[in-house]
Amino acid sequence: MTPGGSQAERTLRLIPQDSAVDDARRFAEHAVSYCSPECREAVSLAVCELGENVVKYGARGADAHAGTIGVGIENDTIRIRATNRVTAPDDARKVAELISRISQRGADVRDLYRNRLKELFTNPTLPRTQLGLLRMAFEGGFRLSCHVRGAELEITAERACDARK
Repeated sequence: MTPGGSQAERTLRLIPQDSAVDDARRFAEHAVSYCSPECREAVSLAVCELGENVVKYGARGADAHAGTIGVGIENDTIRIRATNRVTAPDDARKVAELISRISQRGADVRDLYRNRLKELFTNPTLPRTQLGLLRMAFEGGFRLSCHVRGAELEITAERACDARK
């Protein structure tokens, strides 16, 4: 692929096992190996966060995979897509609400991130940190969106990516 060109999305099926998130990270590193270090680091962060969510919270399919992670680049924009079946519709609704808050015009992601950290320090026994999507937006610079179709949740993260090393 040439910088500024287009790369078809490559996908990885995640099997719920101890190495799944590491497998996803290596997959992503390979997919964006020609990009700048900053872009590679951001992609690694996003793929690890999304991969962990898919493995932890995704419903298992008939073939035992938890979901997929896709990575593609088009016109200097990196797109990461995580798709999985949900075990609880309420979980998908909560994810959609958080992404909506993060993506609102004028939303200060830094404040959302800091407020969530304060909540976690105040109540460290919360069952879920719910910090991964905020990290992707704040630390990784990703724009997030999601779609819920029946029992399927799809989260997309996009950001500019300099394709030069």
